[in-house]
Amino acid sequence: MKTKTEEFIKLIDQASEIAEEMLKDKKPESSAHLNNAIAVLQSIKSKTVNGKLEPSGGVSTLGLAHGVADWIEPLDSPLLKAVGAIEEYYQKNL
Repeated sequence: MKTKTEEFIKLIDQASEIAEEMLKDKKPESSAHLNNAIAVLQSIKSKTVNGKLEPSGGVSTLGLAHGVADWIEPLDSPLLKAVGAIEEYYQKNL
């Protein structure tokens, strides 16, 4: 179980890094969305570290991909791919 948690946190850290890089390069209107995405990722990481993240059971999602897809352009963005990987890992492994 420990390695699954570590891998999940690694995916969250990667997505956070992508969002922070985008924040440096983005237009001001995207800043609020990126800051929100970073805050949500950190919240999920914190819950995971503290053992308080609800298990997916193969059904539940975190809502990350949907939330990011609502505002990000282009849709093949590295951030959307990264949060998609988090969602997939969560559903399959946690």
